[in-house]
Amino acid sequence: MLGVDRSVLLRRVKAGRYPGTITVQGNGGEQYRIPLSSLPDAAQFNYYAEQARKDSDPEIQRARVKHLNALALERAREDAAAGRPIRKEKLLPIPLNDEESAALWERWEQASEGHQKEARRRFEVLQFFENLKDAHVNIGAIEKEVEKRYDVSPATLWRWRKLVAGQHVGDWLPLLLPNWKGRTAQAEFTEEAWIFILTSWLVPSKPSIASVYRRAQELAPEKGWVLPSLDVVEKRINDLPKWLVVLGREGEKALKAMYPSQKRDYTTLQVHDIWCADGRTADVFCRWTHPDGSTSIGRPIVVGWLDVRTRYLLGFEIGRTESADLIRLAFKNALEQAGVIPDEALMDNGRGFASKLITGGAQNRFRFKVKEEDVPGILTCMGINPVWATPGHGQAKPIESFWRVLAELDKRAEFRGAYVGNRPDARPEEWVPNKAIPIEVYRDALIKEINAYNRRGHRGDGMNGRSPLEVYTELLESAPPRKQPTAQQLRLCLLAAEAVRLDKKDYSVRILGNRYWDEALAGLDERRTYTVRFNPENASEPVYVYDGTRFICEARIIEKTGFRDREAAKAYNRARNKTIKNQKMIAAALKEMHQAEIWVGDGGLTGDIETGEILEKPPRPNVVELLRTSVEPSQPTQGKAETGQSFHFLGELARKEAESELRRRHG
Repeated sequence: MLGVDRSVLLRRVKAGRYPGTITVQGNGGEQYRIPLSSLPDAAQFNYYAEQARKDSDPEIQRARVKHLNALALERAREDAAAGRPIRKEKLLPIPLNDEESAALWERWEQASEGHQKEARRRFEVLQFFENLKDAHVNIGAIEKEVEKRYDVSPATLWRWRKLVAGQHVGDWLPLLLPNWKGRTAQAEFTEEAWIFILTSWLVPSKPSIASVYRRAQELAPEKGWVLPSLDVVEKRINDLPKWLVVLGREGEKALKAMYPSQKRDYTTLQVHDIWCADGRTADVFCRWTHPDGSTSIGRPIVVGWLDVRTRYLLGFEIGRTESADLIRLAFKNALEQAGVIPDEALMDNGRGFASKLITGGAQNRFRFKVKEEDVPGILTCMGINPVWATPGHGQAKPIESFWRVLAELDKRAEFRGAYVGNRPDARPEEWVPNKAIPIEVYRDALIKEINAYNRRGHRGDGMNGRSPLEVYTELLESAPPRKQPTAQQLRLCLLAAEAVRLDKKDYSVRILGNRYWDEALAGLDERRTYTVRFNPENASEPVYVYDGTRFICEARIIEKTGFRDREAAKAYNRARNKTIKNQKMIAAALKEMHQAEIWVGDGGLTGDIETGEILEKPPRPNVVELLRTSVEPSQPTQGKAETGQSFHFLGELARKEAESELRRRHG
């Protein structure tokens, strides 16, 4: 502490240089207890500095060191004012605070591996020095041992100790980082030339750096560029940020792939909250046999509907193209299997899924224009909210993982020769068109594979190694009750839809070149657009006409008949005459009722029909009797005829009352 030898200290004590010193017995001999106040100022300063370094609280350490430094500066000013020789005070280093320590360790993380290795070596040397110092070994002996063991001179050791003086040992490593930066000289490189090379190399065509460098050499004399060697250019290219290289040479999609994918928590969903749908082209050629005996060959399209929470594949359908009808039939199969209606449908934004047949009328369709007169789609009618997956982003659709199962199915040995690979350059040499398998065989194999998939363990989130069937069965017991599809809703899935207008002449509707008609269509406004749902597979079945979502009638086909078919002609004439007769009766009843209202009132004659002059009408009764008939809604012809007869009865009664009132008043 005093910076003197032990023997010199003893002589000073015995000479009375430190007043107040006492002698005590301890450790087998005499000990001298020197009062702190009798020590020189420098010794007292060093003592308090040592105590500050040993304090556990960093803030207290900083406060004590600042206080001691202030005392030292004040003592130097007092000496100068009194004319005494100014002692050169050594100010203590102030301990780092939390922010300074964090900044120091951030510099450590950015340091090179070589610099960190050198800092660790220096730290080891200082630890060895401090351990010997704590053991009260002479400083000179310690310096010699350090130089012998680590080849570090006393001057270098002193510089390292100065770097960490007064600081916590936990901050020594970043404090001991070397400041040398190695070779910093760079070859001359014109900035314009570097920009040319950079922009020519960071393009999607991915040219080699050598070809770009040769082009720069060709332009250098004309542009006045100074180019370094190719090795220097390659080094600068290699030092570019990875994201910049990927964006320039791979594209934005590859850059997005560098960003970690989102981790979704499937346990937040209930069973049947979301169904996911997508289509996939099989990697095998199949053969279809048509009713006329002809055959065609092609790669089938599989459209599936999967419950997102359980990964259970609910239903599928196979077709030639990914059309709205194929999606509709696959959805019907899923509804029949599940027996419930989901809340949302997660789908691809393809033309089939975004068609009016599936999502017509939905406000969040991002394909085609949304019009008020659009035919309501199947999902819209059932109250299912469509959710669109990000285009070109397979991770957004959980059903994508299921397609890997189908990809392995297509590679089975029994499909050899029919398997064509998933792209043209992956087509096997053994493929031949005449080995295409029947579509029925492929459907049977697909059904077996789907059943096996639903019973196989799954590693996905929320599955815990259980199969989709196990999770589906378990969650179904605690799932909230959901609406079940009715027979009419299932029928809706079977039918295609089209917006049409009635024929202005006969009020019929035309679908696929055929005419359909019903009496209920005759009274509709031919200027409006109506929705017609029909079975595209069988044109002879009746079609269903809707006004928006309100059912109007079932219209039957007007079939073509033979030119000499007298029975068909008679049946057609009978139906036409009956309809015309009924409508004439309704018109006559309406006319008689209208004439009765004009002819008579409570006060006698109310107007002159020929001149059109109308007298002021008296107040009418507030109570009106409503005439009810027993006609059922399913019998429109009979209902209209009886309604016409009722109107006729009311008109006759009014006429008789008018004649009686006239005879009474005029004698």
